[in-house]
Amino acid sequence: MRFCLHDELKPLERENIKHKRQRESTSNEIYCLAIEVLPLSIKTQRRRFDLFGSLQGFGYKYNDILVISSKFVAMSEGSIVKLSNVKVRKKAKELAAKNHMDARLAELVLRESEYVMRGVPGFLLAIRDGTIAPNAGIDKSNVPRGYAILYPRNPFETAEKLKLKFLTELGVRVGVVIADSRLMPTRIGTTGVAIACAGFEPVEDQRGRRDLFGNVLRVTFKAVADGLATMGVAVMGESDESTPAAVVRGANVVWSDKKFSWKDMAVEPSQDIYLRGSLEQSRYYY
Repeated sequence: MRFCLHDELKPLERENIKHKRQRESTSNEIYCLAIEVLPLSIKTQRRRFDLFGSLQGFGYKYNDILVISSKFVAMSEGSIVKLSNVKVRKKAKELAAKNHMDARLAELVLRESEYVMRGVPGFLLAIRDGTIAPNAGIDKSNVPRGYAILYPRNPFETAEKLKLKFLTELGVRVGVVIADSRLMPTRIGTTGVAIACAGFEPVEDQRGRRDLFGNVLRVTFKAVADGLATMGVAVMGESDESTPAAVVRGANVVWSDKKFSWKDMAVEPSQDIYLRGSLEQSRYYY
């Protein structure tokens, strides 16, 4: 998959940009910067494994962005649960009955989330580490029958360790995104969201800049990591593709050695545009 960008090509020198704009005023010529999204096909894993080792065999280049499925990361940690071993508490049974779902899954959602809102049949809307997701991201797909897979235990730490391992063992600077698929309000189908990243700034503050018509941007932030996650998820697929990772090549990011957390990528539920008006009417379980 290849994309083409022609808006403010930062890799070009200022003088080149100046000449480009002069030429554009008298011609229809378009200048493009290609971004490639390259899928990584990897053998299906069914138990704990070496994550870094499983990602070898690809020709990584300096400044590549590696997007990895959160489920693949969780599997590498052994973060899967046999449902028959789950002990269900009273609260989980009540939630399961109200929402027509497996009580064992409801129990796992309670354990794995910070907030659980009222759900719909089969699902509980939950928040964990600043990410809102059906059933707290817990899934029964792409795991053996009778099991459920959780989110990675510490995805930011995992992303940081991977970034450093690529640098020390391969001598290559890469950014890392741990991505999950996500439903968008009112939309059909899934897109991508970054639950963790390392190596670059996950959000670009565009406040104070001007749009094409000279209007000052007052509240705009660019979700860089989420955008890269969506690119990766687009080629990774959701079913039997055996493509748990992808490399985004040519992306324009602000590289950074800072260690990030979910607080660098998310807002509190009380400040969320979708939840803000309904929080007082929602019932939360802690």
